[in-house]
Amino acid sequence: MDSDFAHRKITAAAVAALMRANGFSMSFEELREEFVERAGRQARELKQVLRGMLRNGDLEQDATGRWYLIETEEVVEGVVAQDGKTLRLNGLEIERERNLHLRAGDTIRARVVADKVQVVDVLSRTDRMLVGELVWHGSHPYVESLAADYRGRVHLVTAPDVGRNGDLVRVEITGEDRAGLRGQVISVVQGETLLERAIRTQIDSLHIPEAWPAGMADAVAALPKSVPNRLPKGRTDLRDLPLVTIDGETAKDFDDAVFCEKDGRGWRLIVAIADVGHYVKQGGALDTEASDRGNSVYLPGTVVPMLPEALSNELCSLKPQVPRLAMVCDMRISSNGRVRESVFYEALICSWQRLTYTRVGAWIEGAALEVEDEVLASLDALHRCFRVLLNSREKRGALDFDSHESDLELKDGRAIAVKPVVRNDAHRLIEEAMIAANVCAAEFLEQHEALGLYRVHGQPDVLRVQMLRSAFALAGVHLDKEITPKTVQAALTQIEGRPDAWIFEMLTLRTMQQAVYQPGNIGHFGLALTHYMHFTSPIRRYADLIVHRAIKAVLHGKKTPLDEHTLADIGVHISFTERRAESAERAVDNWLKCDLVGEHVGEEMAGRVGGVTEFGLFVELEGFYVQGLVHISELGQDYYRFHPHAMALVGDRSGQSFRLGDAVRVRIREVRPALGRIDLELIGTTGKGRQKKEGDDRGRKGGRRGRR
Repeated sequence: MDSDFAHRKITAAAVAALMRANGFSMSFEELREEFVERAGRQARELKQVLRGMLRNGDLEQDATGRWYLIETEEVVEGVVAQDGKTLRLNGLEIERERNLHLRAGDTIRARVVADKVQVVDVLSRTDRMLVGELVWHGSHPYVESLAADYRGRVHLVTAPDVGRNGDLVRVEITGEDRAGLRGQVISVVQGETLLERAIRTQIDSLHIPEAWPAGMADAVAALPKSVPNRLPKGRTDLRDLPLVTIDGETAKDFDDAVFCEKDGRGWRLIVAIADVGHYVKQGGALDTEASDRGNSVYLPGTVVPMLPEALSNELCSLKPQVPRLAMVCDMRISSNGRVRESVFYEALICSWQRLTYTRVGAWIEGAALEVEDEVLASLDALHRCFRVLLNSREKRGALDFDSHESDLELKDGRAIAVKPVVRNDAHRLIEEAMIAANVCAAEFLEQHEALGLYRVHGQPDVLRVQMLRSAFALAGVHLDKEITPKTVQAALTQIEGRPDAWIFEMLTLRTMQQAVYQPGNIGHFGLALTHYMHFTSPIRRYADLIVHRAIKAVLHGKKTPLDEHTLADIGVHISFTERRAESAERAVDNWLKCDLVGEHVGEEMAGRVGGVTEFGLFVELEGFYVQGLVHISELGQDYYRFHPHAMALVGDRSGQSFRLGDAVRVRIREVRPALGRIDLELIGTTGKGRQKKEGDDRGRKGGRRGRR
């Protein structure tokens, strides 16, 4: 045995030294391999030393028997939280290989090592139900969990009294074993259509608050039924200003209205936002529920609103031809697209028109728009102002992606087609106006030394940047050593127009950190902005309501409503609820797309490799905007190795490689819509295969990409 610890006397000090050298955590087998030449007396000595260190508090042992050295590492207890696919404790990521079948809501004891959490013990389990697909496998049925915080099988204690194979069911967790969680089926998820079942499953599995609590009806009943058409004291009258809302065709909660006019060599741009804070008072029933929900959740054909519809769709919504209370950001934009000055004030407004992106986009392209002359003049000025704002955005280097998003065409609760989302200049001009107002909100509060919630986006992780640089290099694009939004955007610009350009945009997004809410400002990397807050959507985002209240406090000469510690807690919570909403939206979308793909089982399709892993290829199916898996075992008789820096699977004998971005043909083998799973069989690549060239080393098998 080569170990420096072999043949040494087994002491607590020696054990501690060894564990320090191995990351403070080892199994008994690993310890025995280092200390013990043979079974017997030495193994017993090691066990005695470990037990003594356990009694003294120098070691801890988890449920699997692994030992942890207690030294300078912090040991904490707390409740597990869900952040997208990541489980966290007190904001720190829990190591996945040590999660012990954890779920959000479980209470654990854990060790903090560097910036990660290692689970020591599970103190109690959450009583939340899981939702999953019932699978009858012989006489041993189980449930395949659909919960974001637990993907795996739930083994059933007894055969369920309800549910057939493939049904979506709710499961009560009763215990666990080495194989995972155990439980029993409580009920079947109901829904007349596939869409209804998909939505219900996601709401239940992600525990999205949907039912209004007791007392909410009284809070809503106490609200005024309308806004009087008289000017309240302290508000600016903007009812004669031709403000308009521009939203999607199906929108009902109109947060923002805009107006623009020429101002010397520049423009005056007004962004009027629904004054939700006037009705939703801090600490009241409406506020408590809005804070808990964090944001509205938009799903196909429905919405789980942050606020009751009496507010979101009526009293606060900036509907046309009715008076509404608003918070206004009044900006002066220079000819080079910079905000020269801005003021905030409370106002009474009346939207002149409810316009859509489609109508305004068509007008920009030259179509007629039947509106008042004053509205046309404002839209013309707004479009000209947008051009200089866009130019300013490009100069500072903000990231800007071509959309690779899709919309579902639905009929009778199922998808019948998938169509690409087309962003026109109407979308962009509203986006730029909102960004300008958000920047002004952040600067306003900072100038007045008032606390608010910044929308921050940190610098990307160094290791992820290296992978992104490798990906661009494989495409023949150089990514500068200095990583800034401008250098990344310059690289993206070079691959514009390529059929695989969306892959590099996807990789860039994955390289970036997630944007979050917090009281401390670190800037917004993606937008290349030093100050940024969310101000423009208080009907559907609680963060914006926080910012509105802070601005109101300044305007009325009052202290900021919330302290920094409270704001930090709110920021963590609403960052989580945002990820939760995104998970629900993505899951329902994939479910419906997979159901549509399921109609083509056995058929061949074109696709493009959108992801390469050690276990296979993820292929996006052309025209469906959804990915399926070609398992590595389906690639042929060769032994394929994963080359992460080349983002390729390369065959040992043939040298044939499959790389990110390759165009392929596949056959649909099996589809499980509820799990978002599509299994594919590779038919072939477009163009010649990649063969090993004589003299190539193992790291360069395959030569040039066949499709080029």
